[in-house]
Formats: sequence, structure tokens, C-alpha cells
Amino acid sequence: MKKDKITVPLKLITDAIEMTMDEWNQYLDIETMEVVSLPEDLYDEEDREMAELIDEGWNTRFFALPSKYDIHEYSIMESFIWSLPEGQMQNYLQNAIRGRGAFRRFKDEILRYGVEQSWYAYREEAYRKIAREWCEDHGFLYEEDRKPAAENTSVSSVDGRDPLS
Repeated sequence: MKKDKITVPLKLITDAIEMTMDEWNQYLDIETMEVVSLPEDLYDEEDREMAELIDEGWNTRFFALPSKYDIHEYSIMESFIWSLPEGQMQNYLQNAIRGRGAFRRFKDEILRYGVEQSWYAYREEAYRKIAREWCEDHGFLYEEDRKPAAENTSVSSVDGRDPLS
């Protein structure tokens, strides 16, 4: 199977990015077009067998998906904050992401200011950008997910700027 002819559903990659967890690795299996997740510490025989299969098909059948270190959720939050209009909300959100508990405080503040939906739309677009870049880096074509016309409104940020640009 030639990978340069493969088209990957972008939603498959963005969903995997959204589900990224510590101590787990995710791989795209281009034969089944499924995401395979394995714990870093292989706990059972099934995990070990899958790890061997992945090793045998490394970068021919199985491709490592972005890890949490590739995604940089904190940078996405910072970018979102700076896309907001200057003022009190931006200042409170900027302060919320300092130190331990930053993610929890950020979530509390976006709820308080009523920008939760804007945040989720912004984060989703950032994930899509990461997924597109991953596909391009691996030589894959990608297929944008098709949404009904009513849902097909692209919100990249509160002020229209591209996430992480």
C-alpha cells in the first residue's frame, strides 16, 4: 500500500488528538483506518502482541499520532486568550493560566465569562490544524469532515484569526 495515495479522514485524527492521554500512545493503522491506543507500559499479552505488530509496520502501516507534547494545550489556551478583545476578561483569563491548576481555573473563567463555546470552537480548529499538519508531514492526503450546512460555520477564534498562527 503506497502511503502517498492514502486519504485520511481528518475527523479520525482530530478525535484522537482530543482523546490524547498521559502514558498512552496512539497510532493510525492505515490498513484498517483505525486509531490504535497502547499504554506506555505494556500490561498484558494482547498489548505486547499489538506493540510487536506496530514495530513491524512502523511508518509503513502504523504511524504515531501527535502526543500531548506535540499538541501543547497550554499554548492553545494562550493563543485563544490573545484572540479575545483586550480588557478585563482577557486579563482574568491570562492570570487564570498561571501556576498549578491552570486548566481548571481557565475552565472556570471561560464559564464565568460565557465564552465556553468560543473556546471549544477555537480549540477544535487548533486540533484540526495540528491534524492537517500531521497528515502533510506524513505525506497523506486528508478529507475534511462534511458537516450539514447549518453546522458548517468555521469559527477560528473570537476575532477571526487563525488559531496558533
